[in-house]
Amino acid sequence: MRSLPSLDLIGGPAEGQMVVVTGPTSGIGKETAAALAARGAHVILACRSVARGQALKKELEDQADAAGQPQPRLEVMELDLSSLRSVRKFAAAWRQRRLPLQCLINNAGVFAMGGARELTPDGYEAHLGTNHLGHFLLTMLLLPGLQQAAEETGRPGRVVHVSSKLHFMGSLRQQDMNLSTGYTSLAAYGQSKLAQVLFAWELQRRTGGRVVSVALHPGEVMTEVVRSLPGPMRWAYRLLLQTILLTPAQGARCSVYCATSPDLDRPQFPGHYYFDSNCTPITPSRQAQNPQLAAWLWQWSAAAAGLQPADDLPPPAKEAAC
Repeated sequence: MRSLPSLDLIGGPAEGQMVVVTGPTSGIGKETAAALAARGAHVILACRSVARGQALKKELEDQADAAGQPQPRLEVMELDLSSLRSVRKFAAAWRQRRLPLQCLINNAGVFAMGGARELTPDGYEAHLGTNHLGHFLLTMLLLPGLQQAAEETGRPGRVVHVSSKLHFMGSLRQQDMNLSTGYTSLAAYGQSKLAQVLFAWELQRRTGGRVVSVALHPGEVMTEVVRSLPGPMRWAYRLLLQTILLTPAQGARCSVYCATSPDLDRPQFPGHYYFDSNCTPITPSRQAQNPQLAAWLWQWSAAAAGLQPADDLPPPAKEAAC
């Protein structure tokens, strides 16, 4: 990845596009939001802490002023992906505006490395509930805006899921999605990341090409995933790995590429739904290619999130007929 161009040279234009970025106040999300705003996109900073979102907005505005550049178009909206109630509140506020949405970047995520098992307020294992289920409901409730943008521009809306190559180590515990037994943080994280890749694929199939939905591995990036570790371990992690791991700006390159590159609208890309850190479509894990597993996960997610039938999508025609 170090041979890739810098973040500002990756992907394509974003002028005038409406983009929602979850988890934008640190790490990859912050760099992604900043890069899209610098390209002229209207960026919705969907964050759990409104105060941190406002601080980021001011930081980016001050940077633009100092550089003599136009003011970025930024909005802060509250969104806690661990709470399905918060997701519904965010989506309701957005849908009232009846605006087209060109791109949704499902970037926010948690990895309680070495931590104990926790549940979301809705009773789901925290990694699965935040990384996958909250984003599943958010995506489905914002889908009308993505479809509206596609109708107005003739270009499919885009949903970008920031997953991980650790989905190769993941599996869906269909009889125990909450991992009530045999819990490890790595197993929980891997399951949530596999769920993201499966959802990306199934969403692309169910929308029949009207939405380009892809998952990606951003690379091995120095982020705040170690914040759950004890202080001395966090210090050692950063000291030992800061020269090896990518910076957040380098890790944001694939997100920006998948959100903006015209390549994804070209004939050779339909059907591809997983990109590696080199901004190249590759084959995901074997489980992530299982259509029965993807269909099962969709049904489980819709039921778990309380998705209303009017907001759901039917399976592809051939499967619906079976």
